Amino acid sequence: MDLELSDEQKWLSEAVETLLSREAEDGRLWARLVEFGVLSVGGDERLGAVELCLIARALGAHLAPVPYIGSAAVRFAAPHLAEALGEDAVALAVLEPGASWGAAPACTLAHTITGRKVAVEHAQSVARLAVVAAAEHGPVLAVIDATAVSSVAQPAFDPTAPMYAVELDGAAVVAGPFGGGAIRRMTTIGTLLAAAEAVGAAGRMLDDARRYAAERRQFGRTIGSFQALRHLLADMYVRQASSWSSVLYAAAAVDEDADEAPRTVSIAKAYVSRSAREVAHGAMQVFGGIAVTAEHPAHRFLRRIVVRERQFGDAAHHERELGRALAEAAELEPVS
Repeated sequence: MDLELSDEQKWLSEAVETLLSREAEDGRLWARLVEFGVLSVGGDERLGAVELCLIARALGAHLAPVPYIGSAAVRFAAPHLAEALGEDAVALAVLEPGASWGAAPACTLAHTITGRKVAVEHAQSVARLAVVAAAEHGPVLAVIDATAVSSVAQPAFDPTAPMYAVELDGAAVVAGPFGGGAIRRMTTIGTLLAAAEAVGAAGRMLDDARRYAAERRQFGRTIGSFQALRHLLADMYVRQASSWSSVLYAAAAVDEDADEAPRTVSIAKAYVSRSAREVAHGAMQVFGGIAVTAEHPAHRFLRRIVVRERQFGDAAHHERELGRALAEAAELEPVS
């Protein structure tokens, strides 16, 4: 497995970074990203998991308020949907009131979808919703028209990732339904993209903390010369670099359709969920009191990290799933 980025992948990363740096305050940011090609998912000549993670990392570093994870995850899960979706943005309607990630859906699909979903990100700014519902032969993924259902804003920890509760009473299916394989693929890539965004946000906090430590002076010296801060910044760098390496490894496994891909994605999500927050907390210590003011951007990046940490399951969720899988594998092994 080659984890070295190709020249094309490096160009993609640089180009997205340039676009976000220029258009971060532009109300047409999503349209410009789509025009750039961030939704060209799947196929030999299209974006794979590694490329999607490069884009997600850049979006996290700029706190871009765009519905990227849902839009990319659905296209990755069901590539033949690309033509039907066109350039439509998609939000994921997976969680239900009182349920956890991975729980069986209570929403039902007969001729229409009935039920309620919560924590649907960007529900009021997308054209389609991808809904996980229970059908006769098991859970399915179905796409519906977002304008045909009612949504109510929910409190959002990160204002740039607005959340909504959606009522699905009698929502008609416009594409699908797709079976459990599509749900698994959507969950796998969505989990990975959430981790990549968290890595991007944590990386931005680390870069800002390093610059601040090199400029801020106390007792006639820059605070970056103090040994305690040097050790703290070094630990933050190691966590950040290893987090991105774990995401890249998992993305490469997904692109190669390796048997262990779901497991490597869970490992990456569990690791990033803890490490990204540790990097953020370390940056807050470097910034000192200024970091807790509303004017300083540190709290906004921390909010994005926390939201992505919880999305598709936090570290404890994935560690439990990994533990169950290992226990089941051990039971199946023959006794010698």
